[in-house]
Amino acid sequence: MGRADKIESKFKVAFELIKKLRPTWLESNEYEKAFIETILGATIFYLPTNKDSFSGMISENASEVDKGLRVKEHQYPRKMSSKELFINPPKSVDELKEIYYNTYGVWNWVTKTENSSLRKHQKDGKFKSPEKSYKDCGVKLIQFK
Repeated sequence: MGRADKIESKFKVAFELIKKLRPTWLESNEYEKAFIETILGATIFYLPTNKDSFSGMISENASEVDKGLRVKEHQYPRKMSSKELFINPPKSVDELKEIYYNTYGVWNWVTKTENSSLRKHQKDGKFKSPEKSYKDCGVKLIQFK
């Protein structure tokens, strides 16, 4: 199986998980929903990114450190992404790819410390937007050169 086939396969499985878990998620209590969202969130974490998923932005701090001290930070928390996918499920694998590559899979370069700080602001119920999370953490993004 080639790389393109593996990528397609991962998205197909993710799409099927959404489709098959959604009825259970809809009938679940909040505790159960949170667990199901974590399962799909883990799936989202392992979906591949592509060069187009990079926002073109880097934190000021990350621009000043060695490349090995930078991490890819997804703008949208996985758990929130999974919840949104259960609320508004994609109608096809291609639609899931589009949503992922244009929204949930978009990432910036930040430092490891900034990534840890951002996680605290991206918890379910606390997350409002990527911009607010970055602002609340004092992470300033600049254009990557």
